[in-house]
Amino acid sequence: MSAITVAKKDFRDAVRSRLLLGLTALFALFTVGGAALASWASGLFSEGGGESTIGLIFALQTPAGFLVPVIALIVGYGAIAGERETGSLKFLLGLPHRRRDVVLGKVLGRTGVVAVSILIGFAVGLIGLVAFVGEVSPVDYLAFTLVTVAFGFVYVCLGVGISAMTRSTTKAAVGAIALVVLFKALWGILSQVLLYAIEGTFLPETFPGWYLVFNSITPDAAYGSAIGFVLRESQFTSAGAYESQGLIESVPLVAEPWFGFVILAVWALLPLALGLWGFGRADL
Repeated sequence: MSAITVAKKDFRDAVRSRLLLGLTALFALFTVGGAALASWASGLFSEGGGESTIGLIFALQTPAGFLVPVIALIVGYGAIAGERETGSLKFLLGLPHRRRDVVLGKVLGRTGVVAVSILIGFAVGLIGLVAFVGEVSPVDYLAFTLVTVAFGFVYVCLGVGISAMTRSTTKAAVGAIALVVLFKALWGILSQVLLYAIEGTFLPETFPGWYLVFNSITPDAAYGSAIGFVLRESQFTSAGAYESQGLIESVPLVAEPWFGFVILAVWALLPLALGLWGFGRADL
């Protein structure tokens, strides 16, 4: 229960600082703005219902895949490192809280902030979606929202894990920025370099299975796979484009849509475990 106590305090602090209000407004504006842009760009007005919702979610996936990680890392990177700098961490550990309780409580509290802001923001944004699109499939939209919450949880774990292993918010911020650069830019470049080094070309007639696996194991790719699974639409997955154009012989297990949830779980649990290990050994 000690971790829950820490989580509640963390969440209340976010409410008092108006962080929750700001994030909720941001996600609401993002959803409405994305709907307006998608409607204007792809003619969603004329469709409505499930088909328009799938098109809308497809349009929102890429910006959500950037916005959610950035916000979750901003919320998470200072969770423990910030309290180390201010000295409040020693006070917190002076209460009946173990180090494990502090890390888990921070993850739960910061995840609560991100999750509530996404849920309320997307719910408010739903009004704008109906206005712009005309009709929205509530089941598909809810599924997309819940997968996005899970995606936010993964990046909160990454942020808090980094925070638990560093002594200052500066170092934690550098680590968070490095993650964004790695997953948003360097991973794709590295995959192309490896493809050329192993296959001798950037555009083989059929792409090898290892290439699809490599491009499916990032949190961002797993987010797309998970959305593709719950919506039963391959266009959201990393392998979907290659499969539709006949550029692969078969889809590897790791690139299967349902496996996206497994990859998300690994990316959540691994940094959390490393953070618990590093924080448990740290000299405060």
